[in-house]
Amino acid sequence: MNVSEILRNLGSFFFYFSLVLVAPLFAALYFEYFAVHTVQYPFSASLAFFQTLLITLVLSYLFTLFAKKKMTLYRRESIVLLIAIWVFAVCLSSLPFIFTKTLKPLDAFFESMSGLTTTGSTLFTPKAFDIATNQEMPITLSSSEMPNIHYKYFGTIPIQAVHPALLFWRSFLQWLGGMGIVVLFLTLLPALGMGGKFLYQMESSGPIKDTIHPRIKETASLLWKLYVGLTILQMVLLLLTNSEISFFDAMTLSFSTLSTGGFSIHDTSVAFYKNPVTEWIVIVFMLLGSINFAFYFYLWQKNLKKFFTPDFFLFVFFILVGSGLSAYFLTGTPNYQIAASSSSYSISDAIRAGSFQAVSAQTTSGFFTANYILWPFKVQMILLILMFIGGMSGSTAGGIKTSRYYILYKVLLFRLESLFRPEAVRRLVIHGAEIDMKSANSVLSFFCLVAFFSVIGALFFTIDGIDPATSTGLIASFINNTGMGFDFAGPLNAINFLSPISKIFAIFWMLLGRLEYFVVLLLFFPSFWRGK
Repeated sequence: MNVSEILRNLGSFFFYFSLVLVAPLFAALYFEYFAVHTVQYPFSASLAFFQTLLITLVLSYLFTLFAKKKMTLYRRESIVLLIAIWVFAVCLSSLPFIFTKTLKPLDAFFESMSGLTTTGSTLFTPKAFDIATNQEMPITLSSSEMPNIHYKYFGTIPIQAVHPALLFWRSFLQWLGGMGIVVLFLTLLPALGMGGKFLYQMESSGPIKDTIHPRIKETASLLWKLYVGLTILQMVLLLLTNSEISFFDAMTLSFSTLSTGGFSIHDTSVAFYKNPVTEWIVIVFMLLGSINFAFYFYLWQKNLKKFFTPDFFLFVFFILVGSGLSAYFLTGTPNYQIAASSSSYSISDAIRAGSFQAVSAQTTSGFFTANYILWPFKVQMILLILMFIGGMSGSTAGGIKTSRYYILYKVLLFRLESLFRPEAVRRLVIHGAEIDMKSANSVLSFFCLVAFFSVIGALFFTIDGIDPATSTGLIASFINNTGMGFDFAGPLNAINFLSPISKIFAIFWMLLGRLEYFVVLLLFFPSFWRGK
């Protein structure tokens, strides 16, 4: 194991991450010294970000100091480097929450992991106080449908009371994690050769790793330029179509939309804006974030053959079917939209609410405009299934990815036909490229891992005292990086009722889902560390 090369690259990463911290530092300085003060905070967010920046620079210096001359970055080193970057990035990202005493260390680490993996689950929730004594009291969650199940926990802080610079940082983390912190690292760092290409492939989602330029650094650079352009476009559209939305709201919402992250600076998410046009803009950009980003360059080059692929059509098919069925089953039912204007869903309201929640589920964004846990069970089941489907390969969305479903279909079709035509020669082709059996077996293994970790995860949460329905929704949320939950983990409830061990477990599951299992699991094989 070439530890020196790992340290050298980590030192470079820390330096560039310190540059990332300049953005929230300036945001903190603006809100503390230039913006109109409506709330007085007992801490300095600018000092917290400055301390984090200094720690990052010190780490950069120390890691670079202990590194020797530049050497080749092989696959094993690339894998360790990828995991190390993610772990250190989450640790550093949590420091502003800790320094300002906004969150406890474990909760801060959870919030940062949820942000960078674009999961969107949050622990921010208002505290409860006894009116007579003004003493903090535990919050109790209970349900008339399950009278024997209840949860008690203490709140943290309402999202509205969080320092604006920290709210900016939360959404900015999702924006960084959407495209990938390693992809950003590759954009800034000098060429890493094959090690850089392998890093790009490991962090890119899905079984198909499209590159739009022969050089990985150029590919990463072009992707970030497109990502920035689409983010700015959404901000402009939000500001032009909603006169009541602030620049800060438009910016943070855009950060969390294109990254399919789902963090909001309001506890009622997108429903807070009470604007149908805003909801449709969010729907459009959730979809844009869930399409393979390489496809935009094919579309720009008018290479429609590469754009309109089976993967794209399958993604659109699931979106239309999920949205259509949700709208159909919602029509005429009680309107549980948070900004509801009528007692039951009309056809137009059902289309908007059903489409929004279906798109939010499949793109793994986790935004909401309705209390969907009160919707018919058949609609909730549709949302749960869509969470596991996910977006396209090479997008910011989580989930299994539609390309894997297409490969699975082709493999199963190949297997069935081989039973009665064993002599036939067939080729498995997707996106114009032939997929060998090694790749096909990798996809089958991926489905097995999803099933295994979903069952183990739900079992673990149940053993830790969480009811089975909530456990199922939680593991689907973490493993697909969705942020949506059901029952006691519904849209209007934070998940503070998780025990410390369950929070640690959830953190690991979020990382598993973001890096798609294989890379993380390699670290647990002794042979990986013994290899030469």
